[in-house]
Parts: sequence; structure tokens; C-alpha cells
Amino acid sequence: MFPQAKWTSEVKGIGIDITPIPRIAKLIEQYDHETLNLLFTPSEINCCQSSTHPHRSFTVCFATKEAVGKALGTGLAGIGWNEIEANLTQDKLTVHLHGDASIQAKRCGIQKWLATWCYWDEHILVSVLAF
Repeated sequence: MFPQAKWTSEVKGIGIDITPIPRIAKLIEQYDHETLNLLFTPSEINCCQSSTHPHRSFTVCFATKEAVGKALGTGLAGIGWNEIEANLTQDKLTVHLHGDASIQAKRCGIQKWLATWCYWDEHILVSVLAF
């Protein structure tokens, strides 16, 4: 038996997303700061812009939002993009929810998140578990 086996009974949702970095890089370069605030929180924008790999960081944030929406079981319907916040610190990814995303998580009984990401061949893969 795996030591984490008891976690499986606590899992409320699973989400995964693969996003190409060039797609998000084009989006970031195409839109102004005001429009980016509709997709990303100010904290995400500041963190990503100060990163040594800003396009990769923005892609991690974007893919995290998609993966969390899947784990919530709703996608992003009825949830603002900037209500799901990805915090990327020293390659550690954490998730914070605000507004309607937080309300949906409470409805699902979700109290915490485990998020991971990896990078390969100009793509970002994010997976999240909701507990």
C-alpha cells in the first residue's frame, strides 16, 4: 500500500493542461496591460515580468488557470480568469482562489491544492489536485 493512499479518498478534483509557450508569448505581446489584467492578477503580472523567463512564467500561470477550472468541474464558465491565481516562487507552484472561483471550490468541498508543472519543447504542462 502506498503511504499516500489515504489522500486518494480526499481528492475532490484533478486537472491537467498543456499550453504552448509561443501561443501565450504572442498573447502577452499583443495585449496592453489593462487587457492582461482581465487574464492575470497584478501579482502574477509582476512576478512573470520580473522572471528570467517571462513567457514561460506567464504560460505556467495560464495553464494553471485552465487546470484548476477542470479540477473544479466547471472549466472557467462563470469564473473570471483573474480569480484563479498561480503563485510561482523558485519553481514552486501554489494556487489561490478569489471571488466566484473560491465560492465554487467551497461548494465542491475543496480546501487545498497541490500543483506541479514541467517544461519541455516549448510547452508547459500543469497538473493540479484539489483536496
